[in-house]
Amino acid sequence: MSESPVLIAISWIAILILSISYWFQIWKIHVHKEVRDLSLSYNVLLAIGFAILGVTAYAERSVIFLVKQIMTTLPVVVIICQIMYHKGDRWHDDDDPHCKGCDKEQEVLWAFCPFCGKRGK
Repeated sequence: MSESPVLIAISWIAILILSISYWFQIWKIHVHKEVRDLSLSYNVLLAIGFAILGVTAYAERSVIFLVKQIMTTLPVVVIICQIMYHKGDRWHDDDDPHCKGCDKEQEVLWAFCPFCGKRGK
């Protein structure tokens, strides 16, 4: 069964959109140097899954699926590298309160300090 040109075009657009979404995440990390809300294990598993599916796409000689896997695996690997590089960095905001127990900067909505465990700010 042959695929319609419209379906093929929509598929390529979807691949581009997926890839761009990951690159926006990379840009956000680059600008803010903040990765504390990102899961390293999630991104490693995502990269492994994408890589395995990439091998499958290559074995099945599916060009569109292989390109999709490459265009999503590469930015996820970059995100993993950013998480490892910036894991100790913290985004600073002058308006954020400080913990009364350890004097570390807190987020406005935090009820407990993630550093010392004390309640309140």
